[in-house]
Amino acid sequence: MYRLQLFLGRVYVLLIFLVVEGFAIYFYAHSTVHSQARLLAVSDNLARGIYAGLADAGDYFRLEKTNRALAARVEELENELAPWREIYTERERDSIAGTIEFAKNYISARVVRGTVNRRENFLMVDRGSRDGVEKGMAVTSLDGCVVGYVEAVSARNAICVSVLNTAFRASGVLGSSGHMGSISWPGGDIRTIKLTEVPKYAEVAVGDKVLTSALSFHFPEGLFIGTVEGFEMVDATASWDIDVRLGADMGALRDVVLVESPEVYDRIKLEEEVLGETNE
Repeated sequence: MYRLQLFLGRVYVLLIFLVVEGFAIYFYAHSTVHSQARLLAVSDNLARGIYAGLADAGDYFRLEKTNRALAARVEELENELAPWREIYTERERDSIAGTIEFAKNYISARVVRGTVNRRENFLMVDRGSRDGVEKGMAVTSLDGCVVGYVEAVSARNAICVSVLNTAFRASGVLGSSGHMGSISWPGGDIRTIKLTEVPKYAEVAVGDKVLTSALSFHFPEGLFIGTVEGFEMVDATASWDIDVRLGADMGALRDVVLVESPEVYDRIKLEEEVLGETNE
């Protein structure tokens, strides 16, 4: 008891100040509409600062995972380039590259807003028309997995339809057999989507890769979607209903790549002109 009294004797001035300050803030906040608005603005700015700090801290701790993904991607690309380095000299490679018109361009972007807990999930990225972003561009993760496609563009930002959107559609193909089907998300599990309408005579096995097919409306052929996790026969349609484990971790997505593909734009513009809408 003596120590408690001693402690209170040392800090009672501070305690009185905090109590008086609390009453002052309370009466100020409830005095006029103007004071309420000012206090609300201050609290909003403080909350934004705290959230921004937490986001920056989270980004820092995710750097290791991002670096591993980038290192794996670099290793994959280096392995693809290695045979060409052995066949051609550097001067020959430069000469060949000068005659090629590349069909695709890539724009890196940061996810600034997004959802995964709704039935119609979207992503917002920090790149827009001034950066070369256009409606219809495919969106992938850093390691090349399907994430979604660009739906609307402003000068500085773009809204993307997530693969975790019940309106999302794409054409998928089984890597082992080449049989195609329709990709969609029924809702629920954010790690699993569906590959349906695959004919019953197609051979399916757990672990098979699922890629985008040439019939995908927004996506170049060959992008990785995921792997077969389970499947069952649908007697009514004589086709497979396949569960596909997504390659992209949508719940931890922070950085993406937008894929510019001129042939995709041509298909979108043509269908909009003829039908007034787009499908896949």
